[in-house]
Order: sequence, then C-alpha cells, then structure tokens
Amino acid sequence: MSDKHYTLGLTVFFLTYSTFDIPSNLLLKFLRPNVWLPLVTLASGIVTVGMGMSQTGDGLIVARLFLGMTECGLFPGVAYVITLWYRKKEAQFRQALFFCAASMAGAFAGLLAVGLAKMDGLGGLEGWRWIMIVEGIITVVVAVAAFWLVLDVPARTTFLSEEEKELLLHRLSVDEFGEEEALLTPTEQERIHAEIPKTWLFKQVFTDYHLPLHIFVFLGITCPLYSISLCLPTIIMELGYTKTQANFLTVPIYISACILSLLTAFASDRIGMRAPFLAGSFTVMFIGFFIAAVAPKAAYAGVFIASCGLYPAFPGAITWCANNLASSRKRSIAMAVYIGFGSFGGAMGANFYRKQDQPHFLLGHLLNLGFVSLGMLSGATLYWRYVVENQQRATECQRLKEEMEKDAEEGRRIGGDEEEGRRRHGFLVRKEEQLAKEGDRSVWFKYGL
Repeated sequence: MSDKHYTLGLTVFFLTYSTFDIPSNLLLKFLRPNVWLPLVTLASGIVTVGMGMSQTGDGLIVARLFLGMTECGLFPGVAYVITLWYRKKEAQFRQALFFCAASMAGAFAGLLAVGLAKMDGLGGLEGWRWIMIVEGIITVVVAVAAFWLVLDVPARTTFLSEEEKELLLHRLSVDEFGEEEALLTPTEQERIHAEIPKTWLFKQVFTDYHLPLHIFVFLGITCPLYSISLCLPTIIMELGYTKTQANFLTVPIYISACILSLLTAFASDRIGMRAPFLAGSFTVMFIGFFIAAVAPKAAYAGVFIASCGLYPAFPGAITWCANNLASSRKRSIAMAVYIGFGSFGGAMGANFYRKQDQPHFLLGHLLNLGFVSLGMLSGATLYWRYVVENQQRATECQRLKEEMEKDAEEGRRIGGDEEEGRRRHGFLVRKEEQLAKEGDRSVWFKYGL
C-alpha cells in the first residue's frame, strides 16, 4: 500500500461519515436508540474486520468508505440522545464523558496496536491486519452486549416507573419551554406539537443563520483535532523518537486533555455558560499551535498545550449548539447537520501534516492556527448576536405579558374570575403554539451563552 492510498483512505472516511449523518439521525428516531446505536456499532466492527482482510490499497479505500457510512450514526446519535435525558445545565459533562471515553479508547488502542503489531507474520498475516481484525472483533462483542445495555428514550424506557418518567419529561419540558407549560394539559401539549409538519422542521434547520456560525466554530476545533489525532505519533517521531516511543508519548497528552475536558465541562454546567469556557479553550489552542510553529524543537510542548484546549472545546461546542436548538425534533436534524459538516474537518485535517513538510510541519501548524482563528471569530460573532437577540426578546416578552395582564383584567371586569382564567389560558396556548412552531426563533426562547 502506497502513501497515497494511506492518505486517501484517511480522507474518504470523512466524506461518507459526514454525508450520511442526517439520514442516520432520522433512522435513530424511527428505530429507537437502543436498536440503532448498537446496530451501527456492530456494522462498524464488521467493516473493521473486513479492512483487515482487504488485499489491495483500493480495497482498503472502499472499506474506509463503508466504515464512514457505519460509524456516522454513533456520535451524532449519542450527542442527540444525551439531550433527551439531561437538562441544558447537565449536558456538557455527559458529552465530555462520552468524548473522553472515545478519545482514551483511541489512545490505548495505539498502545494495543504496538502489541498487536508484534503478531506480524502469524497466520500469514501482516501486523496491521491483526490490529484491524482484533479491534473489529472487540467492537462486535461490545455492540452485541449494547443491545441489552443501551437505553431507549425516556418515555419508552423500562427501568423507570410511570411517575418517574413523568417527572423526568416534566423537568426537560420546563428546561426547554419554561414553567408555564406545565399549566397546559398533556392532551393540549401533544396536539400543539403534533401539528408541526416535518417540512417545516427542515425549513427551520436550513434557514437558521446561527447554525453555519456554529459549524464554523466546530470546524475551528475538528480540523486541528483530527489533524493532531491522526498525525500526532508522526509529529513526535520527527523530534527523534522511535515509533514505539512516539506512541507511548501520546498517552500523557490524551490523559491530561481528557481530565481538563471533564473539569471544564463540570464547571461549565455548574455556571450554566458555554462561551467563556470556549473562549478560554480557543486561546489555549492558539498558544499551543503558535509555539509549535515558531519553535519546532518545542513542537511536543506546543501540541500538548493545543490538545489541552481542543479536548475541552469539543464537547463545549456541541453542547452550546444543542442548548440553542428547539424543539427536540429540530435538534435531531440540526445536530446531524452540525456534526456532519464539522466532520469534514477530519477530511481536511488528515492532509495538514504532509510527508513533504517534514520535519517541522510548519504548514500544518499554520493551517491549524488559521482554523482556530476562524472558530474564535465565529464564536465571538455568535455570542454578540445571542446577547443582542436575548435583549430584544426580553423587551418583547415584557410587552406581551403586560398586554396579557391588561386583557386578563378586562376579562375579570366582564366575566369575573372564570373569564380571566380563560384569557390567561388562551395566552399560554398561543405562547406554546409559537414555541412549538418557531422553536428557538420564538420570542419566548432565550439563547444560552
């Protein structure tokens, strides 16, 4: 297999991974999480075993295309399901747990690969084939167990009582739409939300100008993240270390970055803000890649520092986007679009650190600095727009509430308490109808900062 086949194999994975995100999340809602998530994991394990059996470089590239198709449903699916179980102020820590688990698995998979490579020649197979086959089999075993371990959505889960389900769904509803929604009957709520056509949801997703800005923020993270993840051992080897030493030296980076990711997520959830922590993470990323670019001998320290910004930023950016998407049906589509387009960063990042740029990889570090700058600028723009729109909405909400109070008072004069209650209830129904139809564009929705 040539270097061209290897690079192309890294790149094409992200093309199908990004392309099939939306249909995958639609299937998630149709087949249910406890079926779909284990199913795509099982399929990806089978394809990974198949990669180990491929006989040509072209065959490996085709296998990577299919791997992208199978793996694309896992991360956006889990990111969306987390929002179905946890409130906005509880989500980032859970997102960080999942992301760090995946990252640490990748880190120790590198160490496992060092051991499996020693099986080179066993059974007439090269060491890299054994790596694919063994890791694929492990994935298949975990996927089979996941059919019994992964939870369904809260309304259909079996380990909660009906009372517990109602409490869970109530706290999520209040978190998204406010306490006043509880004054509507379940029948009224169901009728209002069922009236929204699916075509309207797609229109809301693809005409939301906030979403492209969130995608640019995400690209400012995913491009550097994937470039480092895919090329970190190569960067370290150019500092004079052996391949085995380079693989071992990646572990402290992953462990430190994951610990910082969890601590940042915990603090962000407690405070209830995302943007300030993202700003800090982007600053750390910029400093790290700047050091790597201007001081090649300190490249290890530079990418170490950059990683300590990248890993907290990844779940933070996903949570910030998810927190500002309503309703849940729009969120399922928008999150797939968001993660899908953001994953194109992997296709780009896989080509940042080219062989002809050895040993300093200046071009790769500069490209990462450019994408980090893009993410910082997009995040600042989003923050400014959210602040302005929240202020405008607060003013409009106050005006509508004052009008409602005047209308309720008039109702009391005309028909007593019964007429006042009818008018107040009508106001809540109209408010809920607007929230259901317009989601995060409703004047009653407050953007999270």
